[in-house]
Order: sequence, then C-alpha cells, then structure tokens
Amino acid sequence: MFKKYITITCLFFIWSCGTQTSQIDISSLSDDNQEKKEDSSNQSIDDAQGIQFFMDGLMFMEQGDYSRAIIEFQDAIEMGSLSGEIYYSISESYWMIQKYDKSIQYGLLAIDYDDNNRDYSISLGKKYIALNELEKALDIFIEVAEKYEDNADVLFIIGDLKAELNDVDSALVYYQQAYNKDNSLILALEVAAELSLRSNHRYSKTILKKLLLADPSNPKYLQLFIEALPQSNNLDDIEDLVNNEDIRSNPFINNLYNQLGYEYLMNGSVDKAELYFQKSLSVNDNDRFALYYLSNIYRDLEKYDESIAVADKHIAIYPEEREGYINKIISLLTLKDYENAIEISLKSLSIFPNDFDINYFLGIAYYSTEKFIEAESYYAKSLKIDNDSIAAMHGLAMAYDKNKKWEKSDQLYIDLIARNTKDAQAYNNYAYSLVERNEEIDYALTLAEKAIQLSPKTSPYLDTIGWIYFKLGNLEKAKEFIAESIVYDDSSAVVLEHYGDVLIALGEKDEALIFYKKALELDQDNIALSEKISSYENQ
Repeated sequence: MFKKYITITCLFFIWSCGTQTSQIDISSLSDDNQEKKEDSSNQSIDDAQGIQFFMDGLMFMEQGDYSRAIIEFQDAIEMGSLSGEIYYSISESYWMIQKYDKSIQYGLLAIDYDDNNRDYSISLGKKYIALNELEKALDIFIEVAEKYEDNADVLFIIGDLKAELNDVDSALVYYQQAYNKDNSLILALEVAAELSLRSNHRYSKTILKKLLLADPSNPKYLQLFIEALPQSNNLDDIEDLVNNEDIRSNPFINNLYNQLGYEYLMNGSVDKAELYFQKSLSVNDNDRFALYYLSNIYRDLEKYDESIAVADKHIAIYPEEREGYINKIISLLTLKDYENAIEISLKSLSIFPNDFDINYFLGIAYYSTEKFIEAESYYAKSLKIDNDSIAAMHGLAMAYDKNKKWEKSDQLYIDLIARNTKDAQAYNNYAYSLVERNEEIDYALTLAEKAIQLSPKTSPYLDTIGWIYFKLGNLEKAKEFIAESIVYDDSSAVVLEHYGDVLIALGEKDEALIFYKKALELDQDNIALSEKISSYENQ
C-alpha cells in the first residue's frame, strides 16, 4: 500500500497553529491602496530611498527578523514604493510571526495590486489551508487553475482539498486531471488510487488500471490493481493487460495470470484456467495460489496423477500449509486409494491436529476400509471440532450403526431430521439401519418412502425401499424398486446382490447368478457372496 494518505499537499505550513481566521475588514486598506495608486503620479518620490527600504526589508526577512522587515516594508510604502511584491513580503513576514489576520490582509492586497501574479494567489491559498479555511482555499486554487494552463500542481492541490471536504468524486477527477496535465506526476494517481480504495469507490479498478499503465513494471501497482478487482467479470480488463508487453515484464505478472485463471475457472472455462495457472507457475514455480488451484483443476479433469503430483510439490514447498495435503487426500479418496489417503492424512494430522477436514477425511477412509472403530473415532473428533457439520453427523451415525451402537446412531438420525425435514439421506440411512436390524420394519418403510419422495431417482434410496419390501415379503415391489436402482447406478455390489436375492426368492436362479457374479466382480473379497454363488451353482 502507498504511504499513509496526507491531507493537503502544502505541509510546509506546519508551523501554523490551529487558529481560525477572524472576519477581516480590508476596505480601508483597499481604499488607501487605490488612492496611493491614483496619486502616485502627482507625488515627488525618492524612488531610490523607497527601494532601499524594500531591500532592507528583504535583508531582515533573510535574517529572520520579521518584525523589523515589516517596518522597512511599510517605510517603503510611505515613500511611495507600491507593488504587489511589497504587500506579498509583508504578508509573508506577518505569517512568520503568527499574525495570521494581518498576513491574510496583505496577501489579499498583493493580489488586488497584481492579480496576474500566480505566486501571490497560491501563497494565499496555502495560508487558508494552514488555517483550515478549506472552502476559501478551494476558491483561490480553482481560480488559479482556470487562469493558467500550466496547472498540474494546482489541480493536485484541488484534489486534496476536495478529498478533505469529502467530495470524493471530484477529488478523483482532479487527481486524474493533474496526471493528464503532467504524466510525471504519478503521485497524483497514487493518491487517487489510495482514496478510491479507502472509500470503496466504483471507479477503483479504472484508476488502478490507469496507475498500472503509467508504470507497468511496478509490482506494487500490479498487486493493487489485482486487489481492486471485483469478485467477477474481470476477463476483458485482465486480458487487455496480459497482452501488454510492458506489463508482461512485471516481476509479478504471475499474479495477473492467477487472477485470469481464477476468472476462467469461475466462468466454467476449465481448460483456459489450467493454461493460465500453468503460465503462472512458469513465472514462479513456488506460487501457492497456482499450485492449489491447478491441483483442483487436474482433479476436476480426472487427471488424478497430475493432481497428486502438483499437491506433492505444494506440500514439499509449503509443508506447514494444509491446502497441499487436502488436495492430495481428496484425490486419493476419489481414486479409492484409501490406504495412502490414511497415510497422508495421519501425517498431516500431526501438523494440523484440530483440522476438521483432515479428521473427517480420515473417518471416510477408515469407514471405506471397514475399520469402523477408527472411523467412529475420527468422525466424532471432526464433529467435536464443528458440531454443526451435517456431513460429520451422517458419517458418525453410519459408524455407530456399523459398531452396533444403534441407540446413538438412531439419535443422530433423529437429530438430523429435526434439523432438516428434507434430509433425504437421513431418512434413507435410518430406514436401512432399521431393516438390517429387522426392527420396526413398518416404520422403516415410512422413512424410506419419505426419502424417495424427496429424491425419487437416487439409486441407494430405491434399493433401500426395495429391500424393505423384500423383508415384508412383497417381492414384486422389491424387484421393481431395486431394478430401478440398478438403472440409475449399477456400480454397487450391495445393490446387485440384493437384486440377486430377490430373483432367488422369485425362483429366477439363473438370472440371479448373473447379478451375483456382477456383484462379486465389484467386491472380490466378499467370501460370503462367493460361497452363495457356489451353493446355487451346485444345486
């Protein structure tokens, strides 16, 4: 970020106190000045003596004897040496001895005598600033800006005044006008950028882009531009910049590639997102943002080996950050490589013992390897970390069920349904738990019907209600629902075996064997199923 925003450019007036300027009557001075201007041609004046007084006054100013300087300047006036320079010098001297009202009076007289001298007006304007008379200062500087073409510095001061007066829109306009007048005045754009960011202005992005283009190789400007971008719809702005050769030489161009990759990802253009995150890593192969999102993208594209490789690199470079571990664990779980998922999860858990995701993923991995005691332990810990996690509640309920802690699992299902009466999974899992225990089958059917009502095309839910009908002896309905379940998903060994059981009950042994064998292909370690197949084949 830039230096702290400085109110008003003219800080060399810091010696002034906070005294407010009193209302000043300058009519007598103005009249006297006019009379002297009119009568000067009729007076016999010793010009040399008047000039000497003036020069002496300047000498005393130089020596810091401002009171004596004022006397000399007034003597010069008495001798008829009238000029804006004398009034200006008196004004400056009074200012230095903190006679602010007198200083303002003579400053106005200097302008009145010579309104074409820009320095007089600027000096008076700065005095008004020091006295916190900002509106009066603003009037002075606007008049100067309108009168002179070479006015970049004045436009800058007007921007400061507008900002102090909380007219942010006008301030930003004047700052940019100052830069447009003088392109070396990048400070004006810096101040405009800081003001726009601080006020969350709608034109922040535009001003930051202008600042970046003023100095494309400046890494600070590039970073600020990226921070000023809204959450979405930045593709056009960013693409224009990455096509700028000067900006591509910026040492932090990878941040712009990251932003462009993120924008494409949010817009669903995964291939382009992948390209720009790769570009980012080609500039800085340690970029944690690019490593994280590229691993995610590879997983979405089902390039699991690449996803894991990038995650491994993330872990190697940033071993104290969780994101690399999380990406690798998710990819391993997706590949059903549960043993490696457990290994990396336990390693990361030693670094992040209270991380919800890692504990939850361990619950999934252990449950999937039928290590239900361990699964229960990690699901319970994840739920303790986040007691509002629905996913952890579901996982823990399933682990309780497998560990025959049915009182606990039933209570969790009741709690889930109480929290959300449209939780189809809770209805289904509760129903399946009851039917597997051969308890409250009619109630299980009610629960299963509710799950089907909420999600009629979900394969496991169709299997559950079909299995309940099987237990109730309604074989035709059992066959109908489980067959529909297989239509939606034929990858579950349990569902295929259920269908085989229904077919056996209906006397359709040959067809049942077909489904038993399909189930065994998916679950080759299922000894009970293998024996079941052998027994029916030998009949």
